[in-house]
Amino acid sequence: MTKKSLLSEIKKKIKVSGISSDTRNIEKNNIFFAVPGNLDDGHHYIATAIKKKASAIVANKNYSKKSPIPIYKIKDIREELSRSAYSYYANNISNLVAVTGTNGKTSVSFFIHYLLSNLKEKSGLIGTVGSSINKFLDTSLTTPDPVTLAKILKKMSNRKINYVVMEASSHGLDQKRLETLLFDICILTNITHDHLDYHRTKKNYIDSKLRLFINHLKKNGKGIININNLKDKNIKKKIKKLEKDIIYFGNKKCDFQITDIKIHENLSIASVLYKKKIFKFKFKDFPLFQIENALLAVLSLLMLGFKIEKLQKLTSRLPGVPGRMQLAGKKKSGARIFIDFAHTPDALERVMIEAKKMTDGKLHILFGCGGGRDKKKRSVMGKIASEHSDHVIVTDDNPRFENPSKIRKEIIGKNKNFINFSCRKKAIEYGIKSLAKNDILIIAGKGHEKFQIIKDKYYKFDDYKIAMKYCL
Repeated sequence: MTKKSLLSEIKKKIKVSGISSDTRNIEKNNIFFAVPGNLDDGHHYIATAIKKKASAIVANKNYSKKSPIPIYKIKDIREELSRSAYSYYANNISNLVAVTGTNGKTSVSFFIHYLLSNLKEKSGLIGTVGSSINKFLDTSLTTPDPVTLAKILKKMSNRKINYVVMEASSHGLDQKRLETLLFDICILTNITHDHLDYHRTKKNYIDSKLRLFINHLKKNGKGIININNLKDKNIKKKIKKLEKDIIYFGNKKCDFQITDIKIHENLSIASVLYKKKIFKFKFKDFPLFQIENALLAVLSLLMLGFKIEKLQKLTSRLPGVPGRMQLAGKKKSGARIFIDFAHTPDALERVMIEAKKMTDGKLHILFGCGGGRDKKKRSVMGKIASEHSDHVIVTDDNPRFENPSKIRKEIIGKNKNFINFSCRKKAIEYGIKSLAKNDILIIAGKGHEKFQIIKDKYYKFDDYKIAMKYCL
């Protein structure tokens, strides 16, 4: 039996009402896929799936227990789950765009969706801020599990959505959540230090990102690579070997080159060299790194066939992205408070460098690091905060099952001038009250998130709302 035929073979023999890998929401006559995970194993829930009247089980080929319902044993359950999900919940979406990278995925995806909507195209968005057709819906994962994603795509297809843009995380790519999906446009924003708690090595992390181009780019599709942050020579070598239609973006000589950015108060004008012509794009209240992300979105729409002149008219209307240098408030003194999702060394450094350009006052940074995640980046982020800001406040992020005090100590290291707060709310209050004329405070790490994870519980927590309260 080939991989492609498993679902069709099962449907010939038994009744199938859907696909599931989670017994909490399994329905009668669903096929249950016992997916082995990092923290739990679906095989432990086979008995529960049977009690809930699943019609068949797909398990690991080494699974030996007997079952009163048909059980299919295969080598790669994750891959087969994706194949089956996208086959059962099929969609007719004509244009799919995927964005991967350590930083910038959310912003680029958000901008593509916004531009498409303002070009009067029916567009859908799937990513960190949730999934959106007309409104945002929480999906909890940057790249949802295959069943959830397949159902979202089918729902979008039923609503006659013509374009869907989604974030493709390294976890999602490594775990084959996108298996069998093919994209018209694949975008790489950058690759820096992140998620080594999961991937173990930078090589594994890079390879997971590049899977998007190797396995998921259509034959006639376009790959877009931002060369500005590709410092690793190995990445460049691997990209050259892809044998795909790649369009290069950046500040240096390339297919879509940013030649100059002029700033006049809150207005920025970016000059771009494209097909031997200079085109200008205007942006309002945008930090430089967001201009780069917005222009990546513009390039992706050019590759989809939209006219550059129409896109030029739209960039000045682009709104801020939730949790990405999002202005939470401004004090009477002129001091401003921004919320940003920066939770990696590179993202934290970039956001501070850009913020320094936006003020003649002092730069304050408030951040922490998540528990149960890459521990190596903690001291690195502490060093970066010390080098690029005037005032550092270290507080809790999502400590999960780790000791929060220990996490903060690892960030602080030998920096005696850091302010240490266990309570994030009090840290935000202190940070805002500390601001003088024209100062900037960046509250980093959680961005758009509406919760704080302590042990295994999710507590309501919104940096943006809390900051707004103390700005009044």
